[in-house]
Amino acid sequence: MYISQPVAPNGKAVVLIHEFWGVNDQMKRVADRVAETGYLALAADLYGGKVAQTREEASEMRNKLDVEKAVSEIKKSLAFILENYQINNEKVAVWGFCMGGMVSFESAVRDIGAGAYVIYYGKVSDDKEILKNIQKPILGIFGGLDKNITRDLVSRFKNALEDLGKPSEIEIYDDADHAFFNEEREAHNPKAAADAWDRTIKFLDKNL
Repeated sequence: MYISQPVAPNGKAVVLIHEFWGVNDQMKRVADRVAETGYLALAADLYGGKVAQTREEASEMRNKLDVEKAVSEIKKSLAFILENYQINNEKVAVWGFCMGGMVSFESAVRDIGAGAYVIYYGKVSDDKEILKNIQKPILGIFGGLDKNITRDLVSRFKNALEDLGKPSEIEIYDDADHAFFNEEREAHNPKAAADAWDRTIKFLDKNL
């Protein structure tokens, strides 16, 4: 794991979940940026210290990921924060990107004890039998050009959450593609990324 501590703590924390690359320098920069807003930032490591250097290697590592073990790792991160920083679980959000967004979603539908969940272009479901288990606020950030997590799926996800009365905010950026928040990726969209960041911090401030 990688931990970035705030200079002026607000008594809240965020567990970050990496893309399929692992906890690389970009993920650490996100953690540092989160800490600058007052939140303790813990970047959970689902790869046991490994960081992919190529897309092929990243894909192979992602394909080997055990979702149940990944969710268990996020639960351990919550427990670590409580034990070492005395921050209550209800004051901790889980925020994942891409593969990590999927793990954040899976954590939310298992209600692992966090106070809120943020999903950046991660795989979601519109199955109400699954979504009914969500107990905490959800923020979903997606790209309208994403061919993997499609606009149609996201719209069905949004509608299903609304039908179930689940507290949620779902935003689709029309001109953004998958992984648009990552400044190291070709799909990086600075304008959408800046708006998503502001939206996320406001969501965290409101719900934790």
